[in-house]
Amino acid sequence: MRHHSILVLILFYSLLGCAKPPETSNGLADILFALDHVQVPAVFTVVDASKQVQLDAVETTATTNISCTKLGAFYWEIGDGTGALGYSSVNGSVNQTSTLLIASASKWIWGAYVLEKVGTPGVNEQFYLRMQSGYDNVADNKCNVTTVTSCFTNGPGRDGTNNNNYQYVSDENKFYYNGGHFQAYAALNPSSLSPALTSYDRTQLTSEIATVVLGGTNPDFFYATPQLAGGVQTTAQVYAIFLRRILNSNLVMRSYLGADTVPTLPALHPSQALYSPFTTGINKEDVHYSYAHWLEDSPQSDGAFSSPGKFGFYPWIDSGVTTYGIIARYSTSALAYAESVYCGRLLRTAYATGVAQ
Repeated sequence: MRHHSILVLILFYSLLGCAKPPETSNGLADILFALDHVQVPAVFTVVDASKQVQLDAVETTATTNISCTKLGAFYWEIGDGTGALGYSSVNGSVNQTSTLLIASASKWIWGAYVLEKVGTPGVNEQFYLRMQSGYDNVADNKCNVTTVTSCFTNGPGRDGTNNNNYQYVSDENKFYYNGGHFQAYAALNPSSLSPALTSYDRTQLTSEIATVVLGGTNPDFFYATPQLAGGVQTTAQVYAIFLRRILNSNLVMRSYLGADTVPTLPALHPSQALYSPFTTGINKEDVHYSYAHWLEDSPQSDGAFSSPGKFGFYPWIDSGVTTYGIIARYSTSALAYAESVYCGRLLRTAYATGVAQ
């Protein structure tokens, strides 16, 4: 048995390109010492051992299902109100402290900020935060400017003619997915929030929103551009703080998850919806939109609440409002957000059932 162990170790060392060790007890001890000091990245961590089976199913899904392996390098985390239950860096180069542009995952943060300020959403919040205001002309690449208002007034917007602040009156009371609704709410301040953010630059915006939403400033949270719908740059670790604060009812958003939703699929609701990203690359899903977040209630999904970002950063809270999850990645693929949604749904199912997908 001893000789078999040594042969195995010799084979291991030969695969590593190391010289054959001496077949003595001291040589074996040297080998074991060397192996003990091999630096292997801890890519999969189970924090709560009582969830081992469920988390193993998540990790297997993340590393073997084509809908997840096609994402390239990404980090997943699943947790509850107490913290992370388990997490993993798939393909190695992204982890919980990787700083990423999260694009439209910023929307949920903005919605939570507004609800903290107003307490109970009124007509203005329904109009702007559910993307029915007609201010749907923002071009994201025109918001690398100084202040909230300068982002709103810069242009030309998505139509190539009018500026970001152009209001399509004919679009009022119809869902149109665009960051202009949120920028208009901040710049026009229809609910008279205090402080008014109209002239805030990125630094001021970062401090104010982090204080309200995260419970304090955080060096790993900031606005790369003064755009409320897509300007945040942060880490999965910080976003998880936000999601836990929702789960723990530290934020008013907890009471309004999936509340007052509007239909978003033009094919089924032509008089109520004009444009949704869930018709691009995803099979024309009849999902709904609440206050700055999605309710994934189509037949293809499971009722989770989410806010997927253009570059693939995908946070969610499960339909039972007991756990949160994050896929963190950065991709310039045109369908990066959709790819992450597909994988995230599989991870949620794996966790809920304890069976790899």
